[in-house]
Amino acid sequence: MGNKLERNAALLGISALLLLLFAVAITVAVPLLQEDLYVASAAAPRYDDPKVAEGRRIYIREGCFYCHTQQVRTVAHDAAFRAPAGQTEDGKPAGDRPTEPGDYANDNPALLGSERTGPDLKYVAHRLPSKEWHIAHLKDPRSTTPGSVMPSYAHLPASELDALAEYLLTLRDWSIPVKTLAVYPGPNILDATDEIIPEEYRNLTNPFEIGDPQAIAIAEKVINEKQCLTCHGQDMRGMDASKGWAMKPYPTDWYAAAERHSVQFIYWIISEGTLKEDGTPSGMPAWRTLGLTDEERWALATYIKGLSQGQ
Repeated sequence: MGNKLERNAALLGISALLLLLFAVAITVAVPLLQEDLYVASAAAPRYDDPKVAEGRRIYIREGCFYCHTQQVRTVAHDAAFRAPAGQTEDGKPAGDRPTEPGDYANDNPALLGSERTGPDLKYVAHRLPSKEWHIAHLKDPRSTTPGSVMPSYAHLPASELDALAEYLLTLRDWSIPVKTLAVYPGPNILDATDEIIPEEYRNLTNPFEIGDPQAIAIAEKVINEKQCLTCHGQDMRGMDASKGWAMKPYPTDWYAAAERHSVQFIYWIISEGTLKEDGTPSGMPAWRTLGLTDEERWALATYIKGLSQGQ
């Protein structure tokens, strides 16, 4: 009887060991044979700049990953967090996709996070490409995002805020160039006239009529996905110091823009972005290079222009 139990125990032990070895092979050895799981993809961020590396250390030290993830999932809810569609250097489509294992090959450790008290940051540099915006947001989150529950990091030295913002600007799909083709150097876009519209935009024909239900539906989807009202105000009346906005130029009042500018002017600004007086990019990026299609940009311009007619 005793010998039989011993034999069964030995057999059970050998079986358990074989099961363990099989599990290790499946979960560790086999994935190591899949290069795409650990070889850097074209989209993987790079941290060669010492300031960016320092910003990443600050991000970890301050526990930013407690409330922010850096992983875009395949579910529909995450569509707003994806990078804009674009092309890689070899002309192949890129962006507008969930993150993949190779996107984290340069990350040590990978800061995937587990909770979204705040928005996902994997592609935040595509949505918010302004370093000035990020610094202002870190100092006083409510000044850029009314109602935010994020704590202030104004206690950090200016050098650390700068490094942290530099790191945030690396959080993008690196296979898509980030380029803001800003066009209007001025403190207030509302001061401009239609005379400054470039020739290639001046005579374009809007494919939509003002009030077109299709244009409104497309525009509302864009406004929601790209979080346009975070900057332009939930009432679309713009943001300024009276509303706690810290940066200049202030985000534009869409109603005023609709009254003063043609739909071609609005389409042009949406497409190419703006510059500040010193020639550096303002918070308004070039949505032509950040993934909005011609149809989406025309729909948004038509929607804004329609505000002057009470659409």
